[in-house]
Amino acid sequence: MGQSGTNSFTTYLQGMQRWEKEKQATQVAGTAFSILALLAANGGQTMPLRNLQAGSAMDFTRFADAIKRLQELRYITLSGGPTDESAQLTEFGSEVAALARTA
Repeated sequence: MGQSGTNSFTTYLQGMQRWEKEKQATQVAGTAFSILALLAANGGQTMPLRNLQAGSAMDFTRFADAIKRLQELRYITLSGGPTDESAQLTEFGSEVAALARTA
């Protein structure tokens, strides 16, 4: 009987952890920070803007505004041509993303 209670509590804790992760992901989705988080999760590599927009859950206008703002703040750099443009975190952008993850 003791083990059954332990398994139930473990299952409960795992469910709560999943719920918290999903809640945090939902709160971040569709924001400029979601772009930073996606780039940080990409290991510092460049990421095509089309993939970044798809992962950010933003419409084109909001995404373009967020990219512009992140670039002005020097959190990201852009490279490539209009049809194959990519974004990459700057060192400062990486630090901001890391700080936000730990908050």
